[in-house]
Amino acid sequence: MRSKDPSTLRIIDLWGFKSTKSNKRYIVEVEKFSNHFLGLKFYWKGVVSSKDRYSILTNDYEPRTIVMSCVYVMLEYFRKDNCASFGFVAADDLNKSNRATYPNKRFRFYRRLMLSIFGDETFVQGYDIRNSIYLLINKGMLQCGDISIIQIEAEISRLYKGEYSLVLES
Repeated sequence: MRSKDPSTLRIIDLWGFKSTKSNKRYIVEVEKFSNHFLGLKFYWKGVVSSKDRYSILTNDYEPRTIVMSCVYVMLEYFRKDNCASFGFVAADDLNKSNRATYPNKRFRFYRRLMLSIFGDETFVQGYDIRNSIYLLINKGMLQCGDISIIQIEAEISRLYKGEYSLVLES
């Protein structure tokens, strides 16, 4: 399913999947940006109307299954466009006591999982711990100069207020 965000004119693809463990349905939003860049967001369909939908925990203890479903969506886009890069923000928990911790729990989980799934052959992995951003940057696009870290930081700054400083995994 595809929708357009009228405030930004970005195209957002919607994917759905059902957890075999909890039987809950999840929505994956894939937001398309410039330079073949795709941002992924996901949430439990039961909280679709909540402004905090990305932060709400279901307490079903199946994050690996859910994030792996997002990885399969990413791989489908990469199959269609081998110039694609991906990014996601690890939303803070609603629990205020966990918010001051950097990196947050979701970020640490996403980073560990992405490092174990993706090597350094196709993607350069980058992150901004302070803003809980994790990126899989297309290595070919980066090497040939079609995209740069400065461009990515500028694009993020343009869309989201704040200062961003990306670090690349070595």
